Amino acid sequence: MPDAPKPLLIFDFDGTLANTLETGIGIYNDLADGYGLSPVTAEEVRELRKLNTRALLDHLGISRLMAVKVGAHIRKVLHQRMDEVEMIEGIQEAILGLHAEGFRLGILTSNSISNVRLVLRRFGLLECFSFIEAGVSLFGKAQRITNVLRKEKIPAAEVMYVGDETRDMEAARDSKVSAVAVCWGVNGRDAMQTEDPDFCIDAPSELRPCAEAFAAAGK
Repeated sequence: MPDAPKPLLIFDFDGTLANTLETGIGIYNDLADGYGLSPVTAEEVRELRKLNTRALLDHLGISRLMAVKVGAHIRKVLHQRMDEVEMIEGIQEAILGLHAEGFRLGILTSNSISNVRLVLRRFGLLECFSFIEAGVSLFGKAQRITNVLRKEKIPAAEVMYVGDETRDMEAARDSKVSAVAVCWGVNGRDAMQTEDPDFCIDAPSELRPCAEAFAAAGK
């Protein structure tokens, strides 16, 4: 009998694969005054990473509607600075290893597809991903994950969603896929653990063991 297909890993992009956080904070600070917001210091950023996404927005005085507007503005400026963006240290090796082992990989992001492809191509990773679902949806990330499962014709039980924000973990739970919390992005370990993810990791080198454990458990 042929081997069962490997699980699908769906990755968030910003903060999970690409280190857009520092560049994004710089852009946020440049734009803050125009939205009546206060810039954030490096020290504040360290403290803000301990908060979940909703608490973080509340602390900054940003409503959900304003978050959409500011986020879109940041992405527009970020497009002009994508050549400055590096991959998270160790991610390149982790993705190449997962791909070589036969895991199916995809990306679900609110960033633009051109930005994502630009960075992946620069680091020789574009061919590792079978799909890139990019852009913002009014229906939220959970619905977008569900749409990907339908399009890829794969059950939720065979999927892991990998993200760096508490809202990523909420989306994984709501779409009934397994959640992998990475603690090097927007939200730190303290915040991520409040969402009770299936896996909580501190380094990209832990991705492959998580995927292998998940695959073994499903057999």
